[in-house]
Amino acid sequence: MADYERALHVEGRRQLGLFALEGFRLIERALATSTPLTHVLCHESAPRDPSPRLQKILQQLEQQKQSVVSVPDSIMEKLLEGRTLGPVLALAKIPTAPDLEKLCSHRPADISTKFLVLDEMMDPGNVGALLRTAHAMGIEALIALGGTDPFHPRAARTSMGSIFRVPILRLPTLEPLLTLFHQYDIFTIGATSDAPTLLPHASIPKKTVALFVGNEGKGLSPSVRSALDLLVAIPMSNTIDSFSINAATAITLYALNHPNRDALP
Repeated sequence: MADYERALHVEGRRQLGLFALEGFRLIERALATSTPLTHVLCHESAPRDPSPRLQKILQQLEQQKQSVVSVPDSIMEKLLEGRTLGPVLALAKIPTAPDLEKLCSHRPADISTKFLVLDEMMDPGNVGALLRTAHAMGIEALIALGGTDPFHPRAARTSMGSIFRVPILRLPTLEPLLTLFHQYDIFTIGATSDAPTLLPHASIPKKTVALFVGNEGKGLSPSVRSALDLLVAIPMSNTIDSFSINAATAITLYALNHPNRDALP
């Protein structure tokens, strides 16, 4: 249990190389993707719990010879903090980061957005929601810049299991990413509400695309904005100044992947 509590914090995750999973859905989807689990905790009354989902999870864990530690219900309630996702917790290994150069060099058959880059996104709930959006849109990798933390417990919960499906790369700085994007002629686009080019009018070349999304309050950092090939904004009502970050990203990804115009050569 001590390791689980350590993994709730960024330094603990770094030291352990593990991240925390909570509830039925995440454990089910971890098992479905053969994600290695190192610890599983369940409430002490689990053998008498009538939940079919819990019993099926416990059966799968037994088949995989994964030990389950029984913890007092009071401790489980403390760890769950009132959330009702299911009284089962686990730790999973943080996956090995993908080879970025290999991803860059592989060319998709069609025009598509291949990378979603999150620039210093601080709200783990938003990071998890964008992992789910990236999964739904077929993004090949999510790149987390700076302090963006995709393995925060809330990011994992909000991803609804997409954290097991989308390759994730964390980079402390922008420079190595831009070097490879330039080397492999990947077109970089930033989504920002004050961009002069509206998304429906943007001319996107027939190239692999990387979409950059910025911090919830400050948007894209100046260094990122100045380095990108194009900045776009989504038209909206003049009585509001922005979409939610997840809505804006979903709209932009859909528009980039389903252009209704002839792309430039």
